[in-house]
Amino acid sequence: MDDDDLDLGEAAAFILGARPALYEDDVWTVLKEIGDPPVKNADGMAVDLITRLHPDIRAKDVKAILSEWREYARLATESDWE
Repeated sequence: MDDDDLDLGEAAAFILGARPALYEDDVWTVLKEIGDPPVKNADGMAVDLITRLHPDIRAKDVKAILSEWREYARLATESDWE
């Protein structure tokens, strides 16, 4: 599986399972606005974009969502992970 095959629904479920204190609407907003998990050094731009477009979402939460999203993407590309 490559990044093009990543399922946003599965990603959201993974993120919310790992970080239950996050708001589901915030997770979905980040996933839909960004589209694909950014590389780690692009977090600043992603956080800036999300917090400018959605000032009600905290930068700390955006960073947590991005971190868990990358972890989901890493695991999803492993051949033995389901």
